[in-house]
Order: sequence, then C-alpha cells, then structure tokens
Amino acid sequence: MKFDQDTKQKIAKQIEAKGALKPCARCGHQNFSLLDGFVSLPLSQEVSNNVVIGGPSVPCAVVACSNCGHIDFHALGALGLLNTQK
Repeated sequence: MKFDQDTKQKIAKQIEAKGALKPCARCGHQNFSLLDGFVSLPLSQEVSNNVVIGGPSVPCAVVACSNCGHIDFHALGALGLLNTQK
C-alpha cells in the first residue's frame, strides 16, 4: 500500500506533534524521509525456536534518515492514525 500525499502529511504532523524532532541517532543528520507504505511488526508472546506466521502485530510508519539511511518505526496507533472501527 502506497501512502497518498495527504496521509504522509498527517503522519509527519503527528510525529512532530509527539515531539519526535531529534536528529538521526546514528549520524546526527536533521533530514528524514517518510517511506511509502507501512510495515507490520509481529508481536511474539512465546520464547521458542519456532517462527509463527500471522498473529498480533503493530502497523508502523517507516522513517529513514536522508543521509545514512538509518530506519526508525512509528506505531500508527500511537499516532492516532489507525481505523479502530474494524
């Protein structure tokens, strides 16, 4: 899924509103890019050697440093951007 420009602006504004304004943790650069689409990070509640497909996950926006490419994730629910009606 590719984010439209309106959605990208909403995500960027919410990240800023939450005070996530510090420079890159790796290189100190100030500019970031919001990548198209989101990732869904799986949550595991068991410690085992088995890989579990499916189950609970956290939908996240992906932000990358424009200089070194370091990637950070921002949970869309914590930003108030998930449709909780479904």
